[in-house]
Amino acid sequence: MKIVISNVEFDYNTGVRLLKLKYEDCPFKELEDVWEDVIPLSFKEIAEFKNLEHRRIGILCLGIDKLIKEVKPTLLDKKTIKKQTTWVDKDGSLKTKKFNDTYELYKVDGKQFSNGVQERWQNMADAYYVKCKDTSTDREYLIWVDLKDVYRTNNQSRWDFNESKVNAIQAIAWTIQTDVPEGNIEKIVRQGDCVLIKVEGKKSTGSVRHLTEKEYRELLVAES
Repeated sequence: MKIVISNVEFDYNTGVRLLKLKYEDCPFKELEDVWEDVIPLSFKEIAEFKNLEHRRIGILCLGIDKLIKEVKPTLLDKKTIKKQTTWVDKDGSLKTKKFNDTYELYKVDGKQFSNGVQERWQNMADAYYVKCKDTSTDREYLIWVDLKDVYRTNNQSRWDFNESKVNAIQAIAWTIQTDVPEGNIEKIVRQGDCVLIKVEGKKSTGSVRHLTEKEYRELLVAES
């Protein structure tokens, strides 16, 4: 028997444990007899899913509050940018809003999921995420980042990784990708997950790259 959550199929036992993670009350009459005995999945178990879509749905079922409580993250950096954005209201008038946008960069120590394994190579690798807010709804989001690649994107010493030299703005900038070369972006507009880039000069390098901190700070002119 299979259980489908958000159009993704799980085996019965895993699916029921994910549902218990997501819902306080039993969501289906067919599960009422076993609901009280079901043990919800932990973050560690979700992290061990081999299928990327299974991990994604697992994290969604876990939720931000439970995730942070389980992984015991360490705050590495916190940065606030003063921003101004404009939009057109329903009457066609141009509106301007000034606000503070705060980003936090966290580290999750992989050793806490090692089950007592002593050998370093057998431990899970450290993981990193950036925490930010939706500018229109104030909903909080956690976005996993490859900190080594964030470092390489913003430093000339591309292979000499230094965790302490990566900041939260570099991390959030890294989450945006483009094929437009550096120096050829006039401005960036963001609406949720939709990012629009106005190009000047050469339009494409033929390969995708991540935005730098400098580009994020200087070229993002409007967002909602």
